[in-house]
Amino acid sequence: MFAYILGFLLILGALWILAIATGWGLPYVLLAHGVQWFKVNPWETTVVAAVLLMLGLLLFMRPHERSDRSFQTSSKGGNVRISQDALQEIIARSATALPNVLHVQSTLRERDAGLQIMISCQFEQGESIPKISEELQAKVKEDVELYTGIMVTEVKVLVQRLEKAHLTRAR
Repeated sequence: MFAYILGFLLILGALWILAIATGWGLPYVLLAHGVQWFKVNPWETTVVAAVLLMLGLLLFMRPHERSDRSFQTSSKGGNVRISQDALQEIIARSATALPNVLHVQSTLRERDAGLQIMISCQFEQGESIPKISEELQAKVKEDVELYTGIMVTEVKVLVQRLEKAHLTRAR
C-alpha cells in the first residue's frame, strides 16, 4: 500500500516538474508560494518535516518478508530447519504420486498449531473432485508429517483446471 502511495507521489512530482519545464506558470507559482509559506511558518514547517522524516524512517525500518523462509522441527540432536522449497518439493512429489493429479503448486503458512498448506492443482477430467481432493489432502498431510516431523493443521485444495485423461502418463 505504501509503495503505491510513494509511486503516486513520484509520478505527481515528475508531472509537476514536466509542467514547469514546458513553461506552464501555475506549478511554478504554486511552488514559489509553498516555499514562501514554509519560510513564514516555521512551526508548521517543522511538523511537516517531522512527519516526512518519520514516514521515510518507516520505509527503512519496516520488516521485510524473507524470501528464504524455513520451518522448524525438532529432533533428538536439536532443532532442524527445513526450507520452504524443500517442503514444496515434498508436497509436489506426494501430490503427483496420486494417479489423477497432474500439476501442483503450493503455498505455506505457519500457524500456532502447525503448518497450513494451500495447494493449487490440476486434475484429470472425469474424476470425482471431492474424492481426489480428500485423497490429496490425506496423502500430503501424511507425507509432510512423516518426512519432516512438522505438524500439518490443514491442507486446502484449489482445483484450477481439469484436463482430459491421457492414454499414457509419464511417472
